[in-house]
Amino acid sequence: MAPGEPILLLCHAFPPVLDIGGRRWAKFAKELAKRGHPVHVIHSEPIPGTAESPWMADAKQPNIHRHPLPRLYPSVLRRTDVHSLGDKLRYHAWTKLLPLICKGNWYDESIFWRKPLLNKATKLMEMHGIRHVVATGAPFRMLAFGAELRQRFPQVGLVVDFRDAWTWAGSYGLGSIGVRRLRYEQHLEAVVMHAAARVISPSPGILGHLRATYPAIPAEHFIHVPHCVDPEDIDNSAPPVKHPGFRMVYAGSLYGAGEADVYFDQLLNAFTALRETRPEVFATCGMDLYITGHGTAKYEQLVAARGLAGTIRFHAPLPSREAFRRIRASDLVVLFIPSGNRDIVGTKFQEIFYTGTPILHVGESGIVSRTVEEKRMGASLRVDELVKELPRIISRERTVEVDRYADHSAYLLSNVTDRLLAEVLI
Repeated sequence: MAPGEPILLLCHAFPPVLDIGGRRWAKFAKELAKRGHPVHVIHSEPIPGTAESPWMADAKQPNIHRHPLPRLYPSVLRRTDVHSLGDKLRYHAWTKLLPLICKGNWYDESIFWRKPLLNKATKLMEMHGIRHVVATGAPFRMLAFGAELRQRFPQVGLVVDFRDAWTWAGSYGLGSIGVRRLRYEQHLEAVVMHAAARVISPSPGILGHLRATYPAIPAEHFIHVPHCVDPEDIDNSAPPVKHPGFRMVYAGSLYGAGEADVYFDQLLNAFTALRETRPEVFATCGMDLYITGHGTAKYEQLVAARGLAGTIRFHAPLPSREAFRRIRASDLVVLFIPSGNRDIVGTKFQEIFYTGTPILHVGESGIVSRTVEEKRMGASLRVDELVKELPRIISRERTVEVDRYADHSAYLLSNVTDRLLAEVLI
């Protein structure tokens, strides 16, 4: 890629949108912009009344140019708090109408963006001579729109970034749309795969599935690009301020639908057991949760019902630098990972390693659990082990350690961006 060449990024949840889906490319865009590459980003408008993305500072680089599009997807379908009669009627009406007017996955939030996105992208590409387009999903229609741009501009090097699995995991509503609609999504996926110059993902498992599904595509087109660690987010210049007792923190999304509910119930059982068996330890322990991406009212009610509100505390999301300061001052970071992500080592694992705080992974065995244990980033538990083992950890009967000398430099933002420029944006 030539010095100073511009890039077009299609990223639905780019900051200021409050969504974890924008974090990955907010970091890459920042580093690319600092290296002199103008980055034009087509993304959605933020939802009125929501907080600003914790990664907004990354998106404010002078060389990053944001082009928001209005949210055309029905807002009532994005909400989890549909209670009023009006909302229920609107929800019911849209669930009946959308399947009639949309092909494929009508849960995809970008389904009405085809014309406005292609028009905006075409103008930007012609105005700035852009020949590099990156489309990241979910939502996965963003990748399909990227493929259409490749048809309009055959000289464009299209990179498609699979942050998650598309047609084969049942996520994002794909498990309930029926065979005919799923086949349409599979058709779109195939079009995207054959249009892309490079296919990247933070997950080796996703790339393995795509290689096996599309064997005619050259193997060198598939490149593992991990989530990155931004050293600017982590200030290790001063020694961490430790609190008395045992402090734990959970920062990030709490997702996985029913699995998350089971996990949280077992977490409450563990604290209840600790209160009953080791009241002196319970009196000085605490857990702080900084949940991003959704409300916490349901979980707060469960905590209050157990009489644990003084021990398990909920807070608003924090900017990255402040969040990692809190993590560094804690004894343990607890990370619940749903079964569908058991083989995806997300950003947070590598970032937390650089704070020096041990990780307690909770979830099914997989690449995540093996990575945490083999690289000595902490320990891994199954959900049904929480009630027995978490009190032991809080009581310091079981030690969770981190190897602070392990080499994780391959995940640093500058090093991953070097690979983007050398292997992907060619």
